[in-house]
Amino acid sequence: MNQTARRYVFLLLGLAGGLTGALGWLNLLIDPFNRYGNNRLGVYISAERECKSTYVRRFPHDALLVGNSREVRIPPARLEGFRFFNAAFSGATAEEIYFFLNHFAWHQRLVILAVDLGARDPEERRGDIFAPKGLTSALDNLLNLQTTEYSFRTISEFLSRHPEPIGLDGTVPVSNWIREADRDDPKKEAFLIESQRHSWEGYHCPPMEQMSFYIKIGDCLRQRGIPCVVVIPPTHEAVAQAAQNGSAPQELRAWKRQLGAIFPQLIDLSFSSYNAATNFYRSDPLHFKTEVGIRLMNEEVLPFARRSQQQ
Repeated sequence: MNQTARRYVFLLLGLAGGLTGALGWLNLLIDPFNRYGNNRLGVYISAERECKSTYVRRFPHDALLVGNSREVRIPPARLEGFRFFNAAFSGATAEEIYFFLNHFAWHQRLVILAVDLGARDPEERRGDIFAPKGLTSALDNLLNLQTTEYSFRTISEFLSRHPEPIGLDGTVPVSNWIREADRDDPKKEAFLIESQRHSWEGYHCPPMEQMSFYIKIGDCLRQRGIPCVVVIPPTHEAVAQAAQNGSAPQELRAWKRQLGAIFPQLIDLSFSSYNAATNFYRSDPLHFKTEVGIRLMNEEVLPFARRSQQQ
C-alpha cells in the first residue's frame, strides 16, 4: 500500500472513530433511557425499569408503591399520609419486584405491594436486571444506532412537549393512553374479558416453592424493618365471576392463605365493590381507572396500613 492510500485509510478510520465517538457522547448526554442518570429532557420511550431505578434515588420519598400496569398510573401526589414513589412497572413479575426492592428499599416508612389474584413466580427467570451494568453493556448501549434514534426522538418530544414524560415521582402519564383505553370497543372488551375468564379454568394454587420471590420480598423488608402491606387489587366483575366458579374458589382461598402467611398485613379487594364494570376502562377491562386506584388507596389501603402500624 502506497503512502497516499495509507493516508486515505487513516482518514476514513479517523472519521469513523470520530463519528462513533460523537454518537456515543450524544447518547450519553441525552440518555434517552435515563440509564446513567444524565437525562434532563424527560423519558418519553418505554423505559420504565431503567428510568425508575434512577428516579427512585433522586426523588425524596418515604414510601413505595410497587405493582404492575394496574398501579403504574396512580399519581403519588394524590395519595394521603405518605410521600410515595410509584415503583410499579408494566408487566412486572415477582422476580423484578424483588430485585428492585432489594436494591432500592432501605429507609422507607412503608411499602405497598400489589399482588394480582393467583400470582406466582414467573416461568422464565431474567435475573437481576437492576444490577449495575458493566463496561461492555454500557458501550453496547451508547454505540447502538437504536439508542441514537431514541436520543433524537427524546429531543423531538421534549421540544414538542407531546407526549408527557415519565414523572420524577415515577408516574406514567395517562393523557395519551387513556384516549384509546376509555372508548367504546365491544369486540376488544369481550375478547379481553373472555381471555381472562379462561385463565381461571383449571386453576390450581401454586406450591410455596412457586411463590419464592414473594417469600424473598417479605424476608428482605422484614430484615430492613420496613412495614409492608399487600393489596390484592380488584378485577373486572365479569372476570371475578368466572374466578368464583368451579374449583377456582377453593384454589384461590388456598392461594390467599399462602400469601397471608408470607405477608400478614394483607388487604383483599379481589372480590369487592371495586369490581364494578364502571370502575374499569371501556376498551381495557384489565385496568381499573386512575381515579379508582386513587380512591381505593386513600379509602382502603392506606387507612389499613396506618391501623396496622399503630398495633
